Amino acid sequence: MSQSEDCWLDQLLSRNAAFREGLDPRRLPVTRTPGRFGLITCMDPRINPAALGIAPFGAGGAGTSSVRIIRTIGAMAEDRSLIVAIHLAGVREFAIVMHTDCGNCLAKAKIGTIADSLRETMAPQDHATFQESLAAPYRRGLLDFLKAFDDPYQAVAQEVATIRAKAFVPHDVILHGLVYDLATAKLDLVVDGYNGSAG
Repeated sequence: MSQSEDCWLDQLLSRNAAFREGLDPRRLPVTRTPGRFGLITCMDPRINPAALGIAPFGAGGAGTSSVRIIRTIGAMAEDRSLIVAIHLAGVREFAIVMHTDCGNCLAKAKIGTIADSLRETMAPQDHATFQESLAAPYRRGLLDFLKAFDDPYQAVAQEVATIRAKAFVPHDVILHGLVYDLATAKLDLVVDGYNGSAG
């Protein structure tokens, strides 16, 4: 483990201790709150949930939002997250929010860099097994595996259609597709789930 990783872990632990000193444990959101809304967005830290109408936690630890948030690369949720959100948490309406300057667009442009890094950092047998698990040719298979894309506007419309087509997603679940512009903090509507049309 590098020194910088060690320092970051120390920071996490010390910041948590400092946070706990200033909170009121009675205000922590311990009880599950029912909610019918889910946000699927990118793991990119530049996406601010407050810009999407999701209230931040209070300084004393209180939380007021019942929106379930799924963060993944490119705002593409895995089936297991969708199943638990829909069939256990009761989510009935999702906003899929992709964004400008997404790392999944960069991944498409830099697929050679990713492929080279995988080859250089994996054990040869592990890399060979991984490569065989993807469709040939390797780089095309890697692009498909990563779900890399060029345009978040096209990608969010496709992701809405992909989720809609899943057998475990009930017909009454509403799916919206939006793109968050990092430079302006503006949300652009791409798919209006209430009427199924482009925004």
